[in-house]
Amino acid sequence: MDTLGIPTAQFSLTIIALSIILSFFLQLAIIWVYRKTHRGLSYSSSFLFTLVIIGVVGTMVMMVVRENIIGAFALLGAFSLIRFRTIVKETRDIAFVFLSLTSGVAVGTSNYDIAILGTVLILGIVFLMDRYGAAKGSSALGFIINFNLTDKSRLSEVRQFISGHSTSHQLLQARSYDGEGSHYVFSVRFKDDSDASRLLEGLRNLSSISNPELITGSHSVEY
Repeated sequence: MDTLGIPTAQFSLTIIALSIILSFFLQLAIIWVYRKTHRGLSYSSSFLFTLVIIGVVGTMVMMVVRENIIGAFALLGAFSLIRFRTIVKETRDIAFVFLSLTSGVAVGTSNYDIAILGTVLILGIVFLMDRYGAAKGSSALGFIINFNLTDKSRLSEVRQFISGHSTSHQLLQARSYDGEGSHYVFSVRFKDDSDASRLLEGLRNLSSISNPELITGSHSVEY
């Protein structure tokens, strides 16, 4: 008997239904936390749908292969035909996929206590890390700024100007065009948004600079 009072040696229709329902609600909890803690630009409703399906399918798979070696090999052969080509943009998403699958597998093997307590504790850890910024970098606001410079010899002057209006900056990309100057991309950090506005306005007033653009890096995926 399992701790929750459900037999683990056999699967009746009731146990199958309850296992799938329990797995489904655990997946709902996972995607709820994902939505609340998501900070990137790559949010996708289809990804959340996939998390739910992965968890529930994981439960079904484990109920099929449990103590059934023939079923295990049959599923292995079926899964070998599947090819996943979707690129995961954030490594954080991989962790949620793994959590979803693991919780489903735990339910499918009748480890209900592990499934429930483990999922709740892990989601609690995610919430705490997001709430207190345990995995965040500097609190300064990050931006990406790019512009065209007609006179390369004035780059040092421009960098000094950027340095005077920001807490830090770093050159990310530089491209030269024959007879058309150069294009530069910098990552810049400010203490507040007003500093960003002043820097952009100042760059627009410099005669050697054209088409300055400032893109916020706050709550976005890594550049």
